[in-house]
Amino acid sequence: MKSKGKFPDLHTPIVMGILNITPDSFYDGGRYQAEQHYAIRTEKMIADGAAIIDIGGASSRPGAKEISAENEWHRIYPVIQSTRSTHPDICISVDTCHASVAEKCLEAGADMIND
Repeated sequence: MKSKGKFPDLHTPIVMGILNITPDSFYDGGRYQAEQHYAIRTEKMIADGAAIIDIGGASSRPGAKEISAENEWHRIYPVIQSTRSTHPDICISVDTCHASVAEKCLEAGADMIND
């Protein structure tokens, strides 16, 4: 695993905070779609020790409606931009199964892809 061209020290556990930007998330019920909400949640996860913020724009719950790569990108992009501007050193991961979304996210400032 490489992030920002460096290999992280894996001798200590690394905490990943999960940020679901979906209206139908099975975990958080879509509470983090608005910028004020996902920004506060990101701050809390970092304060609690998260070294990686994993952003998901499509629900993986059983029976969830599939969304297009374009819709997923439009959900994720503003979160990457906001998170990168307020936390330039945090590792940003994106949870996607679309190659086109993964490529755009890496170009937009994400550090890694969680597929």
